[in-house]
Amino acid sequence: MLDWDDLKVFLGVAREGSTLAAARALGVNQTTVGRRVHALEHALGLTLFARRSTGYALTEHGRSLLPAAEVVELAVNEAVAEAERLRRLARSVVRVTAPEVVFHHLIAHIVAAYHDERPGVTIEQVASDNHLDLAAGEADIAFRATEQRIPETLIARRLPDFGWTVYCSRSYAAENGMPQTPDALREHAAVLYDKPLSATARSRWMAVRVDENRIVARCNTVGNMRGAVRAGMGVGLLPCIDAEQDTGLLRCFAPLPELAGPWYLLMTPELQRLPAVRRFADFAVARLTAQRRLITEGRE
Repeated sequence: MLDWDDLKVFLGVAREGSTLAAARALGVNQTTVGRRVHALEHALGLTLFARRSTGYALTEHGRSLLPAAEVVELAVNEAVAEAERLRRLARSVVRVTAPEVVFHHLIAHIVAAYHDERPGVTIEQVASDNHLDLAAGEADIAFRATEQRIPETLIARRLPDFGWTVYCSRSYAAENGMPQTPDALREHAAVLYDKPLSATARSRWMAVRVDENRIVARCNTVGNMRGAVRAGMGVGLLPCIDAEQDTGLLRCFAPLPELAGPWYLLMTPELQRLPAVRRFADFAVARLTAQRRLITEGRE
């Protein structure tokens, strides 16, 4: 009978190219890796690797086994994720993910208010700018800003759009003035977003309105952008809910509709049917809808 631990080691060696590298990736010692490779080959009656001075290379039999082993790996990972999700829900734990900025200004307050109403429920907060896989059980609910089409496999509840506009620091404005209109952006030093935020419509809007010779920096997160703008490097795009809380920043002009950032509460249909998840989702949507002005303008 095949042992999953042996298959896992097989995949590690196949991907890393040596028992030493596989041991490091798997967090075990090299002797264990070598022993498990030998045990798998013995159990199958096949030579899976050609041992060379430069490392381990898959044989023809090894290459044939690889896709099946990857299928097993995927199934095991999905089973582990599902078991973890079921354990969380059995303990009245709901795991929520959102970008750091959204947690800081909005979701943390909602979690605190929900805990006051339902102290027996624990909300795990996973701050990440990456999109966690809801179908794989990495989170139960995601608050996600996206311009992309929402997959049909997810339930999406649209929230009030984030307002965005251009800001600069007080020190920058004192030395250089500040753009009062979008057309005036070409006259100023500019900080733009780098990937992945550079792909958004608002980033492209900004990029075509500034002088490319006056781009002084690029930032890959909202937090980085706020820091660069606050340091006086130039003007930059920020969500109003974040920038308006910083007394060192000045709004150059009012938020524009074309800069608005759509975002959603997302969950799978299976989780929507679970009372613990659905109750928190309903609570969060109601609270966020009531905070429309704060979200769109950054001001109560």
